[in-house]
Amino acid sequence: MSQSFFVVSGENVELAKDEVIAISKSYDKKTSYKTDSRLVITNSQVPWEKVAERTTFVRRAGKIADSFSDLFSEIDLSLLHKSDTFACRTINLSSKKLDTSSIEKTVGAAIKQISGTKVSLSNPLLTIYLIFTDKENYFGYAKPITEAQRPKKVFKFQSELPWKLCRAMTNLAGLNEQETLCDPFCGTGSILLEAESMGIKSIGIDYDKKMCNGARKNMAANGYNSKIVNAGYEYMQKIENKIDGIVTDLPYGISSKSSDSPKKLIHDFISILPKKKKIALMYKRELADQIELKPAKRYEIYRHKSLTRTILVK
Repeated sequence: MSQSFFVVSGENVELAKDEVIAISKSYDKKTSYKTDSRLVITNSQVPWEKVAERTTFVRRAGKIADSFSDLFSEIDLSLLHKSDTFACRTINLSSKKLDTSSIEKTVGAAIKQISGTKVSLSNPLLTIYLIFTDKENYFGYAKPITEAQRPKKVFKFQSELPWKLCRAMTNLAGLNEQETLCDPFCGTGSILLEAESMGIKSIGIDYDKKMCNGARKNMAANGYNSKIVNAGYEYMQKIENKIDGIVTDLPYGISSKSSDSPKKLIHDFISILPKKKKIALMYKRELADQIELKPAKRYEIYRHKSLTRTILVK
């Protein structure tokens, strides 16, 4: 096993850290981890690149070489032997004020002198990270990875869920490429697009024929093969043996288009959720008393002053 590090943004920190852990565990159930501030360090057989390319809120990632107290005596310069260029970056997650620019220049100059490797601040083939926290300091490194292209959306709807939350929910559910996701309120296919972009097979269900046609157009525009079924959410009972997880944004207000009240619709939906499936649901906070699923973890997502959403993961 190797150690990897992931520094998440200041946006939805707990959700972001749990997303990293869930992705890693979806491939390696024996993954262990520790967190410190906005830092997640995993011990896993999963390469950091595989986790990083799926995450939503990770800002820096790489491999941990060691912890350190004295930079100059403990940096392993053998890492530079196979790299033509490098850059040194400081990540300060501690409560101390550090002159990060000075640290980077000093350490970078020392490494260059000892190893003979050239510095490239704009396009380094290897980035050395000096990570400072209040508990411990870490020395990490990473090679560049190609950023994945965002899926296209040719058909949209005003109340659809932002792609970041769709992606985060899929990851929090702990699904991988060997599994199939079902979205029983798929709308324009936002969640399906994110699942497919990560290689996860998916099936969408929606009672609105217009939305189903729009979702199919979105799948086709990206060359994805998600099956879209024009039916009520009850259809998921018919395909229970074909799916591994349910990820959905529960309908409310104008997006529900149902003769049932939102509370009744959600109550009835929860009552027929297949057992022993991975689940990630988003719903309006005011409907929390209708979501009786345990054990579960919840995250509150502030959208604007009149709307706070909750993500439940089970």
